[in-house]
Amino acid sequence: MEALPNLDEKSNGYAMINSMAYLTLTTYFQQESKTLNSLLLKLNQLALWNSRLRDALPDEPLLTEHCHIVGLDKAALIVIADNPHWVTRFRFFIPDLLIKLRHHPDLKQIQAICCKVKPLYNAAPKKIRRQRLTISKNTADVLQSTAHKIQDKKLKAVLKKIAERSF
Repeated sequence: MEALPNLDEKSNGYAMINSMAYLTLTTYFQQESKTLNSLLLKLNQLALWNSRLRDALPDEPLLTEHCHIVGLDKAALIVIADNPHWVTRFRFFIPDLLIKLRHHPDLKQIQAICCKVKPLYNAAPKKIRRQRLTISKNTADVLQSTAHKIQDKKLKAVLKKIAERSF
Protein backbone atom coordinates (compact mmCIF):
# COMPACT_ATOMS: atom_id res chain seq x y z
CA MET A 1 0.00 0.00 0.00
CA GLU A 2 1.30 3.42 -0.96
CA ALA A 3 1.88 5.87 1.88
CA LEU A 4 0.32 9.32 1.70
CA PRO A 5 2.78 12.18 1.38
CA ASN A 6 3.59 14.27 4.45
CA LEU A 7 1.52 17.42 4.23
CA ASP A 8 2.55 20.38 6.28
CA GLU A 9 -0.02 23.02 7.20
CA LYS A 10 1.25 25.45 4.56
CA SER A 11 0.74 23.13 1.60
CA ASN A 12 -2.52 22.60 -0.16
CA GLY A 13 -3.02 18.93 0.65
CA TYR A 14 -6.20 18.61 -1.37
CA ALA A 15 -4.54 19.85 -4.55
CA MET A 16 -1.55 17.57 -3.98
CA ILE A 17 -3.68 14.45 -3.46
CA ASN A 18 -5.99 15.45 -6.29
CA SER A 19 -3.08 15.91 -8.71
CA MET A 20 -1.65 12.53 -7.62
CA ALA A 21 -4.98 10.87 -8.41
CA TYR A 22 -5.11 12.64 -11.77
CA LEU A 23 -1.59 11.51 -12.66
CA THR A 24 -2.39 7.94 -11.66
CA LEU A 25 -5.59 7.89 -13.74
CA THR A 26 -3.90 9.55 -16.69
CA THR A 27 -1.09 7.00 -16.59
CA TYR A 28 -3.63 4.17 -16.41
CA PHE A 29 -5.63 5.51 -19.35
CA GLN A 30 -2.53 5.98 -21.46
CA GLN A 31 -1.34 2.45 -20.79
CA GLU A 32 -4.59 0.50 -20.82
CA SER A 33 -7.07 2.10 -23.16
CA LYS A 34 -6.42 3.27 -26.69
CA THR A 35 -9.84 4.94 -26.98
CA LEU A 36 -9.52 6.86 -23.75
CA ASN A 37 -5.95 7.73 -24.60
CA SER A 38 -7.02 9.20 -27.93
CA LEU A 39 -9.75 11.19 -26.15
CA LEU A 40 -7.22 12.53 -23.65
CA LEU A 41 -4.89 13.52 -26.49
CA LYS A 42 -7.75 15.29 -28.29
CA LEU A 43 -8.79 17.12 -25.10
CA ASN A 44 -5.20 18.21 -24.47
CA GLN A 45 -4.93 19.42 -28.06
CA LEU A 46 -8.17 21.43 -27.75
CA ALA A 47 -6.99 22.90 -24.45
CA LEU A 48 -3.73 23.94 -26.11
CA TRP A 49 -5.54 25.52 -29.07
CA ASN A 50 -7.90 27.40 -26.75
CA SER A 51 -4.90 28.62 -24.78
CA ARG A 52 -3.38 29.89 -28.01
CA LEU A 53 -6.68 31.58 -28.86
CA ARG A 54 -6.61 33.38 -25.49
CA ASP A 55 -3.00 34.40 -26.10
CA ALA A 56 -3.92 35.76 -29.54
CA LEU A 57 -6.73 37.86 -28.03
CA PRO A 58 -5.23 39.22 -24.80
CA ASP A 59 -7.39 42.37 -24.86
CA GLU A 60 -10.63 40.40 -25.23
CA PRO A 61 -11.04 38.19 -22.12
CA LEU A 62 -14.85 38.19 -22.37
CA LEU A 63 -14.70 37.07 -25.97
CA THR A 64 -12.50 34.11 -25.12
CA GLU A 65 -14.88 33.13 -22.31
CA HIS A 66 -17.76 32.85 -24.77
CA CYS A 67 -15.91 31.47 -27.82
CA HIS A 68 -14.09 28.13 -27.80
CA ILE A 69 -12.26 26.08 -30.39
CA VAL A 70 -13.96 22.70 -30.75
CA GLY A 71 -12.14 21.17 -33.68
CA LEU A 72 -10.40 21.34 -37.00
CA ASP A 73 -12.26 20.34 -40.16
CA LYS A 74 -9.86 19.98 -43.09
CA ALA A 75 -8.22 23.43 -43.07
CA ALA A 76 -10.92 25.28 -41.11
CA LEU A 77 -10.74 25.86 -37.39
CA ILE A 78 -14.21 25.41 -35.84
CA VAL A 79 -15.14 27.83 -33.06
CA ILE A 80 -18.42 27.87 -31.16
CA ALA A 81 -19.96 30.75 -29.25
CA ASP A 82 -22.87 30.69 -26.84
CA ASN A 83 -24.95 33.36 -28.62
CA PRO A 84 -25.00 35.34 -31.90
CA HIS A 85 -23.58 38.48 -30.28
CA TRP A 86 -20.26 36.77 -29.57
CA VAL A 87 -20.15 35.18 -33.05
CA THR A 88 -20.52 38.60 -34.65
CA ARG A 89 -17.89 40.11 -32.40
CA PHE A 90 -15.52 37.16 -32.99
CA ARG A 91 -15.81 37.50 -36.78
CA PHE A 92 -14.18 40.93 -36.62
CA PHE A 93 -11.00 39.30 -35.27
CA ILE A 94 -10.77 36.38 -37.73
CA PRO A 95 -8.27 37.98 -40.19
CA ASP A 96 -5.83 38.86 -37.38
CA LEU A 97 -6.36 35.50 -35.68
CA LEU A 98 -5.48 33.59 -38.85
CA ILE A 99 -2.15 35.39 -39.02
CA LYS A 100 -1.37 34.93 -35.32
CA LEU A 101 -2.48 31.29 -35.06
CA ARG A 102 -0.55 30.21 -38.18
CA HIS A 103 2.69 30.98 -36.34
CA HIS A 104 2.15 27.83 -34.26
CA PRO A 105 3.36 24.60 -35.91
CA ASP A 106 0.20 22.61 -35.15
CA LEU A 107 -2.04 25.33 -36.63
CA LYS A 108 -0.02 26.20 -39.77
CA GLN A 109 -2.49 24.43 -42.04
CA ILE A 110 -5.56 26.51 -41.12
CA GLN A 111 -6.98 28.50 -44.02
CA ALA A 112 -10.20 29.68 -42.38
CA ILE A 113 -11.96 30.03 -39.07
CA CYS A 114 -15.61 29.06 -38.95
CA CYS A 115 -17.61 30.40 -36.01
CA LYS A 116 -20.99 28.91 -35.12
CA VAL A 117 -23.59 29.46 -32.43
CA LYS A 118 -24.22 26.69 -29.94
CA PRO A 119 -26.27 28.00 -27.03
CA LEU A 120 -25.49 26.88 -23.53
CA TYR A 121 -27.83 24.20 -22.29
CA ASN A 122 -30.64 25.56 -20.19
CA ALA A 123 -33.19 23.31 -18.60
CA ALA A 124 -36.72 23.94 -19.76
CA PRO A 125 -38.47 26.29 -17.39
CA LYS A 126 -40.82 24.59 -15.02
CA LYS A 127 -44.46 25.08 -15.78
CA ILE A 128 -46.02 27.38 -13.28
CA ARG A 129 -49.12 25.83 -11.86
CA ARG A 130 -51.84 28.36 -11.53
CA GLN A 131 -53.27 28.63 -8.08
CA ARG A 132 -56.80 27.37 -8.02
CA LEU A 133 -59.36 30.10 -7.65
CA THR A 134 -61.21 30.00 -4.36
CA ILE A 135 -64.27 32.04 -3.51
CA SER A 136 -66.12 32.79 -0.32
CA LYS A 137 -69.23 30.89 0.75
CA ASN A 138 -71.35 34.02 0.23
CA THR A 139 -70.12 34.42 -3.39
CA ALA A 140 -70.76 30.72 -4.03
CA ASP A 141 -74.36 31.08 -2.79
CA VAL A 142 -74.93 34.09 -5.09
CA LEU A 143 -73.54 32.15 -8.07
CA GLN A 144 -75.72 29.12 -7.25
CA SER A 145 -78.89 31.22 -7.01
CA THR A 146 -78.00 33.01 -10.26
CA ALA A 147 -77.39 29.67 -11.98
CA HIS A 148 -80.89 28.45 -10.98
CA LYS A 149 -82.50 31.52 -12.56
CA ILE A 150 -80.60 31.39 -15.89
CA GLN A 151 -82.05 29.60 -18.93
CA ASP A 152 -78.75 29.20 -20.86
CA LYS A 153 -77.50 25.67 -20.07
CA LYS A 154 -73.80 26.37 -20.78
CA LEU A 155 -73.71 29.48 -18.61
CA LYS A 156 -75.64 27.67 -15.88
CA ALA A 157 -73.06 24.83 -15.89
CA VAL A 158 -70.13 27.27 -15.73
CA LEU A 159 -71.66 29.21 -12.82
CA LYS A 160 -72.31 25.99 -10.89
CA LYS A 161 -68.74 24.83 -11.51
CA ILE A 162 -67.35 28.13 -10.23
CA ALA A 163 -69.66 27.99 -7.19
CA GLU A 164 -68.14 24.61 -6.25
CA ARG A 165 -64.77 26.32 -5.63
CA SER A 166 -65.82 27.90 -2.37
CA PHE A 167 -63.85 27.40 0.84
